[in-house]
Amino acid sequence: MRSPTIRLGALALAGVLGLTACSFGSDDPAGDGGGVTTLRVANPTPVVSLNPFAANSADQPTLTVVQEVFETLVVRQDGKIAPKLAESWTNPDPLTWQFVLRSGVTFADGTPMTSADVKASLRALIDGKGPLAGLWATVDDIRTPDERTLTIHTTSQLGTVLSNLTLLWIAPAAKLGDNAFFDAPYGTGPFKVSSFTAGQSVNLVRNDKYRGDPPKLTSISYRYIPEVSGRVTALANNEIDVTWGLPPDQLTGLRDNKDLTVRSFPTYANYYIWFNSSRKPFTDARVRQAMWHAVDFAKISKSLFDQAGTPATGPLPEAVFGAAGQNPYRYDPARARQLLTEAGYPDGFSTTMMWSSGCCTNGNSFADAMISDWAKVGIVVKPQELERATWLDKLLKLDWDSTMTTGSTVTGDADFTLARLYLSTAKRNGYANPELDRILLAARAELDQDKRATLYAQAGKIVWDQAVGIFPLDLNGNVVLRGNVEGFTPTPNDLPDFAGVSLR
Repeated sequence: MRSPTIRLGALALAGVLGLTACSFGSDDPAGDGGGVTTLRVANPTPVVSLNPFAANSADQPTLTVVQEVFETLVVRQDGKIAPKLAESWTNPDPLTWQFVLRSGVTFADGTPMTSADVKASLRALIDGKGPLAGLWATVDDIRTPDERTLTIHTTSQLGTVLSNLTLLWIAPAAKLGDNAFFDAPYGTGPFKVSSFTAGQSVNLVRNDKYRGDPPKLTSISYRYIPEVSGRVTALANNEIDVTWGLPPDQLTGLRDNKDLTVRSFPTYANYYIWFNSSRKPFTDARVRQAMWHAVDFAKISKSLFDQAGTPATGPLPEAVFGAAGQNPYRYDPARARQLLTEAGYPDGFSTTMMWSSGCCTNGNSFADAMISDWAKVGIVVKPQELERATWLDKLLKLDWDSTMTTGSTVTGDADFTLARLYLSTAKRNGYANPELDRILLAARAELDQDKRATLYAQAGKIVWDQAVGIFPLDLNGNVVLRGNVEGFTPTPNDLPDFAGVSLR
């Protein structure tokens, strides 16, 4: 099995945190030279919200920032679940999960964190009806017997509770109903937000109430730099300390720069193109399959993604729990034309494909290459590059024909991607299949992990064979850091964590 791959780049990881323009232009990342150390981060995708409980609950830019501010009950470390805000947990019965919280934990404003805050956070995520709400569909009761005990009861067995909890951020219960709170939120994590301009910048400062070892950084400042040339120039001019998701053709020159360090690493992310299966002509699986056969992905990958990715063998990167290899779609324009004719489109058709600006490594070039191949079999695709907020709004409303993006199975568990995105009730891509629903729900309920893996392999085969989307590439990650950045450890979940970083 090859290692999981992803690209920390375009996957939108991050919060665009920014100081003032003069701070980013400074040659002194230590700010005033008096012990103030600011990590200057630039990423290609804007942060449009810091609310992880609603529409942006699965959005990488949002999650990358809030992970420095909020914490979760459990985390995934080295492929296994480990405690964080929860000290321990038990299953009194198959439908009940009971958690004991750590004592002495406070929010950044000094108020204690209690089970009431955890209950309110889970309820906010469920009631927010965002992309993660469906993970908790079987929860029917949340109780707080005392300040350190939380009990979650479900109507049926839920084998994904612990992996789901890696994305439940704990916020103060008293603040969750206040939208203004998310303009400068705080939690129990090592940093808190000092300022936020949606789509432009976010500033984090150290949380002096943090219970653990204090961060070595005084602050983290990200800003949105959409253009590759702008980020490369900012690195060369010592205007930023770190960025990611640069195209492969830029990395060679950067590796030769003695002032920079290029890190490549495996993650859980992949490129995919979804079809809106509720909108003609994509209601017909033959049309979706024709779209796949019509594109020479091997040629495109070699041209645009050399050393940046690995041809995908399924809808999930292979290292994700529950992933399984599938039979590849060969490049076959004749087969594509045959399928189109069988579906009633012998002369092809016209359609659109949308994506968000900066969403993906070499995204525009990739789109151009696919559009060119599709045209050869009579499919005319109009490109639609949109601002991220507009793209996300249209995506969730199913107001699109097809869309190109990248995504990550952030929890490392197949349920996060397969059930969250492909259950009929999710309404994420217009695809509805009762047999797929049955398999995914059975896998979610199953407590035996080997049986869960078998079920997810069956589900992956349906998604692949029905061409709910095209899954051409699992992506490798890259991060470029200035030589004075120390302590950065890549993670496989698409969310670059800077809490342990220092500057020398």
